[in-house]
Amino acid sequence: MKAIAIFKALADDSRLQIINLLRGKPHCVEDIAEALKLAVSTVSAHLKKLQQAGMVYATKQQYYSVYHIKKEILEMKIIEILPQATPADEDRLAAWKQKVYSTYIKDGKITRLPSQNKKRWLIYLEIIKLFEADKQYQEREINDLISTVYADYCIVRRELVDEGVLSREHGIYHLVPDYEERPGFYQMIWLSSEADLRQKQ
Repeated sequence: MKAIAIFKALADDSRLQIINLLRGKPHCVEDIAEALKLAVSTVSAHLKKLQQAGMVYATKQQYYSVYHIKKEILEMKIIEILPQATPADEDRLAAWKQKVYSTYIKDGKITRLPSQNKKRWLIYLEIIKLFEADKQYQEREINDLISTVYADYCIVRRELVDEGVLSREHGIYHLVPDYEERPGFYQMIWLSSEADLRQKQ
């Protein structure tokens, strides 16, 4: 089981929906396509990637291939999937991070948000450090905190909510304590890239 394959397989909204569907019960390709309003060929391609990552398997029932989720995958924590890094791997990753920081952060201020998803998440991790655990914030307070490091607080606030990092209810925000256990889009891209970055610098 390769961490990169798993995270890349999950870094797609349609494949996440397929996994969620299979959590309930096994489905054939046609049923998945109908439920998600996708073409059968598209679903087949997504299932192939999930199979290659070792996350689902198929059984034959008459003329149909019925797909099942490997439940042991769902029970694993992210830390159990990630490969063990060597000191040299960590040094390469640290060098890459420092290069990103020096490109997008000047004098403690974020000059612009990276367009590349893995770099964007790395910058967002710095912004997340501004929020205290177990503290509730008014929207104005969230805006004020973000604006201390980046001018366009609206896009950052919105994307952190979409990412599942910040929770918003009736205008009150708080940091989701276990957001790392349910990674959103940017974090999933980062996780799928992290092992590569350790080895390719």
